[in-house]
Amino acid sequence: MKNVIHIIIIIVSCLVAGILGGKLNTTQRELAPSKEAISGMPLGGFQKFISDMEWMLFVNYLGSLNTVDESNVDEVSRRLERLMSHDPNLGKIYQEGALMISIADPEKTVEILTKACNNPHLKSNSQIPFYAGFVMVQHMKPPKYKEAIPFFKMAVDRSGGGEGFNNYYASYYYRAKAKVWSDGKFDDRHALLHVLYDSWLGDTRDENYVGGGTMGGDSVDLKDRLFSAIRNVKNESEDYKPTVDGNKLADAVVQRVFSDSHICHACTAAYGPGVEYCSGCGTKLKVYGVCQFCQKAVLPGAKFCTTTGQKFPEEPKK
Repeated sequence: MKNVIHIIIIIVSCLVAGILGGKLNTTQRELAPSKEAISGMPLGGFQKFISDMEWMLFVNYLGSLNTVDESNVDEVSRRLERLMSHDPNLGKIYQEGALMISIADPEKTVEILTKACNNPHLKSNSQIPFYAGFVMVQHMKPPKYKEAIPFFKMAVDRSGGGEGFNNYYASYYYRAKAKVWSDGKFDDRHALLHVLYDSWLGDTRDENYVGGGTMGGDSVDLKDRLFSAIRNVKNESEDYKPTVDGNKLADAVVQRVFSDSHICHACTAAYGPGVEYCSGCGTKLKVYGVCQFCQKAVLPGAKFCTTTGQKFPEEPKK
């Protein structure tokens, strides 16, 4: 009799557990819509703990390998997929785990990182889209510059502007666009200057210009990038000789963007008021900031000439 009672209790307990488990699973999905994508099991909120345990096992497994290569990359990928099945919102799966297979299997890496980019719970993470673009241009053969551009742009947008990572992401963004625009027809310095200038103008008329639009327009950061690009195009180095087309483009940018900056058009060295010849290359300059009476340099904003004492006429009000 006692055995029958025990069996009945076990059966009833299993039925009750099944009913409670189903209700728990439904409640979890209502409270956390992402639960359905994590697991079909009623884990009772323990998926975070399970994913952390799985991560520790994954790290230990990687520690047993000399390197991730063709002989083990499928197993590493399988373990990553298992981690994502428990918790697709765990950022370190993508920021650290996926990069482990980026050399051995860049296609799979980008596939995993793309899923993470589309995950709304990771929408503030700027490193994940950057890594996707980075793998495309650094590890894929041939590099997929065009496909990488949206990922670099996403990284810039998610970083929120400013210093730090934003500048790093933006550098890759502009260089990828330069590679696409150039298509091997121009050297990298010329192409980068073209893309930066086009971005400054906000001009997308060129059908070869992929992902048009500006990133900051006439911003200090973009002007700094332009100035650096001009210098790189104009100044000769051991592995670079300026080209006629590159110099023409650089001169156009100087005239349009830096017309009020008083820099030498030949070598981009800055010069001060009253200076007639460039200290960097000896080119004759367009003199500015001199007294109209004695032709000597005057301080910016001065009302009187410090040599003759004469008063400068006031500029008409606009």
